[in-house]
Amino acid sequence: MNNIILRYRNIFFLGCFFLLIFENPSFGQTDSVLVIKNEKEKTVPFGTTPEWMVTGAGSQTKGSNLEKSFNVNLANRLYGEIPGLTIQQYNTEAGEDSPNMLSRGISTLFSNSILVIVDGFESSIENLVPEEIESITLLKDAASTALYGSRAANGVLEIRTKRGSNKALQVSFSTQHGIQSSYDLPPFLGSYDYARLYNEALENDGKAPVYSEEDLAAYQSGTDPYFHPDVNWYDEVLRKTAPIRNYNLSFNGGSETVSYFVLLNALSSNGLYKKTEDISDNSINSKYERYNIRSNIDIQVSSKIKANFNIAGAIINKDNPAGNSTAGIFSRLKKIAPNAFPVYNPNGSWGGNNLYSNPLGDIMESGFYSSDARTLQAMLKLTGDLRSITKGLSISGAVSFNDYFQSFSSKTRSYQRFSISENGAGDVTYNPIGENTSLTGNEGGSVKWRRYTLQGILNYNRTFGKNMLRSMLYISGDNYLLRNAETYDLTSFPYRHNHMGGRFSYAWNQKYIGEFSFGVSGSENFPKENRYGFFPAVSLGWIASEENFAENISWLDYLKVRASYGLVGNDDIGGQRFMYNSTYTYGSEYHLGTDNSSIYTIQESAYSNPNLTWEKSQKLNIGFDATILKHLDVTVDVFNEKRSDILAKPYATVPAFLGIELPDLNVGEVTNKGVEVSLFYKSNSQRDLVFSLEGSMWYAKNELTFYSEAPQLYDYMYRTGQMLNQPFGYEAIGFFKSEEDIAGSPLQTFSSEVLPGDIKYKDMNDDGIINQLDIHPIGNTETPTMTFMFRPTFEYKNFDFSMLLQGVAGRTVYLNGDFYQAFQNDGKIGEVALGRWNASNKENATYPRLSSENNANNFGVYSSFWQKNGNYIKLRNVELGYNLPDELMTKWGLLSARFFINGTNLFSLDHLEYSDPEIMNGYPPIRTYSIGCKIQF
Repeated sequence: MNNIILRYRNIFFLGCFFLLIFENPSFGQTDSVLVIKNEKEKTVPFGTTPEWMVTGAGSQTKGSNLEKSFNVNLANRLYGEIPGLTIQQYNTEAGEDSPNMLSRGISTLFSNSILVIVDGFESSIENLVPEEIESITLLKDAASTALYGSRAANGVLEIRTKRGSNKALQVSFSTQHGIQSSYDLPPFLGSYDYARLYNEALENDGKAPVYSEEDLAAYQSGTDPYFHPDVNWYDEVLRKTAPIRNYNLSFNGGSETVSYFVLLNALSSNGLYKKTEDISDNSINSKYERYNIRSNIDIQVSSKIKANFNIAGAIINKDNPAGNSTAGIFSRLKKIAPNAFPVYNPNGSWGGNNLYSNPLGDIMESGFYSSDARTLQAMLKLTGDLRSITKGLSISGAVSFNDYFQSFSSKTRSYQRFSISENGAGDVTYNPIGENTSLTGNEGGSVKWRRYTLQGILNYNRTFGKNMLRSMLYISGDNYLLRNAETYDLTSFPYRHNHMGGRFSYAWNQKYIGEFSFGVSGSENFPKENRYGFFPAVSLGWIASEENFAENISWLDYLKVRASYGLVGNDDIGGQRFMYNSTYTYGSEYHLGTDNSSIYTIQESAYSNPNLTWEKSQKLNIGFDATILKHLDVTVDVFNEKRSDILAKPYATVPAFLGIELPDLNVGEVTNKGVEVSLFYKSNSQRDLVFSLEGSMWYAKNELTFYSEAPQLYDYMYRTGQMLNQPFGYEAIGFFKSEEDIAGSPLQTFSSEVLPGDIKYKDMNDDGIINQLDIHPIGNTETPTMTFMFRPTFEYKNFDFSMLLQGVAGRTVYLNGDFYQAFQNDGKIGEVALGRWNASNKENATYPRLSSENNANNFGVYSSFWQKNGNYIKLRNVELGYNLPDELMTKWGLLSARFFINGTNLFSLDHLEYSDPEIMNGYPPIRTYSIGCKIQF
């Protein structure tokens, strides 16, 4: 099969060349006699098709909608924009903020990543900007994605960039300036509360207090900042606001022969760390800069040949103080007690101790990190009309090149700090920790990948009376190489994909629609005899509003019912590459001879899977699209997916005592079901006040139906039958109230001693002891089962207003981290611990007793006590704009001029008192306020 595809691919491109050399003056003519009532086009794989003719499930947003949110990463502007698309962001630091994108939830144990296609070719989304995007379409069912074959099961995100038009040159300039600020920083307690509560913790542990009344008084008064400091490390390291800026200049225009769209974009975002570059030569300010360029040119080479040429690139620079250690910095901010040491000692030296470095000293004195990246995407496509063979026939061939390179530069050093002590005479003793060294550079790190793609398409679009036929065949091959080949690991070998497929759509009288599509996909990651697969899909559509009986339904303007069923795949299956081959690793140690010397040799790794294959997804989708009373658009989809051949180890059939590392076999199965509903209402556009209301809701819930688990003693211990990533743990049922309560309860063995105020757990199997046999499903996953959005927009004369509310439900988060674990691992204490259990607060306690020691019973086991409702509703963006009156624009020679104020991530309604429900650790969540303008002339 591989040789056949390669042979015909070469013949195809050779045929393209010869066919395009013949001139045909009738290029662009049609023989349609059917009067089409809706000429709107919708994105489908490898092109567009009339919207009324689409029978698959796809949802779309415009690039202009994404301009309402001010985020560095384009993917983080997609919250709530596309029904069925769930965004999960875990980091807000610019350049490190790529979120998870899920189409209709998750359906597999491994990669659920969406395939991203930009202008027909696989690419990334992170470095695109809204101003260059025409539309983004999420293709969700088998009918809309079958052409992508073994790469389509997780959904496909089709991005179309803007192109030129047959009109005079239009120049557009926009700028946006904003300030970013952090919110939901963890509220840790100050030194006075830390000291008194630490004494309480010591008392609970049967130990003497370490802080005297004089110490507590000094902490409370703040009169001794060096020996009784009270440091808020977040205030010391972070600034209140940081600037973010965006500039955009684009050119759009052309003629019948040449049209063009050119864009230049510059974005700069400063980090929240305090500016230290001007203070210390050993530091650098935190900053992220990106410069984008795009040029899309369309040329009518002759009456029969059209050329499309795209070139786009980005240059990304990122600087960070203290090396690339954001996680380490914020870990120390959450860990160091406020009274551990002062920021500066009396003589101006850095404070510190043997346990922790000084966070402010770290960003000012320990060096810095920079990365420079550039990406380049280029595409050339030639399309020729083959009307000389038959009307409606055309052929195209394209080549795409995508290259990315990132280099890293770090300068590191150690610096000296001092712990201080005071003798009886009032003198200060400085005890040095570490030493000052020179900056040491490391310039060797880099990441590099490139992708080459060849693509050929044969289209045949024809109308015969009331019959409309749209069909296409395509063939493509891509080669992806990660890093440099001289590394000689599994990433040194190129990743290759070969594809071919087709789509055949037929419609009669713009009423009955049928479509068959298929893909044939192959990958080098599977054995030769199992390298290619066939992925078919069929869909039907019925425009019921065109029937005679609908003429009497005055309120129904449009109704299309559609259904699809098909098979697609996922070749990103997890595990290492080439699992169909047996592998051996070096490192097995044998002891030989009288001196018992050791010899290292190779050993067998996991058994191979000679029948390795991709995941298979059978997808059913039923839906309808309707327009009611000319103003309300309704779309509803119900879907059911069965994913099979998921990798899992065969614990159910091979016992562990066999003593081998089991292979991953394609035995796992998952089902995923759900519904999507979208509503859009727009008022009469003839009035001064024009408004629209848009709302969407999508629900998806999965179940792991087979996992080849080892036999369990109790049914509640099985993962099978649960949601993917279902949390398992102990069920907390309150606090122990007394010694008698402890004696009369099942034995808990997580700590050497259990005391009143400790968490009590449920004995699931009633055996009188709490252990691993009591672990069972608790709470929900972090992936929501439901996502919803609501967007109202208003236009009144020259003013406009819009906002986007987005939320999720069916989600649970886990409160781990130092803020929720008072005094554990030499940490500090947060406000959450004020609700602790103690002698005077037994009935209303919301937190276990305090302990100065690491308490495994309360903090060392995964339990429902630390699970919280992760549902939320967030105001993702709000914008108020003003358009200059026509008379002023005419006077100044402008086509349009708009000024606006904007807010992004303004507030959250959730169930967490001390954390953001999305960003719970590391770099804090960001809120942005901005002003801007957009001028066209």
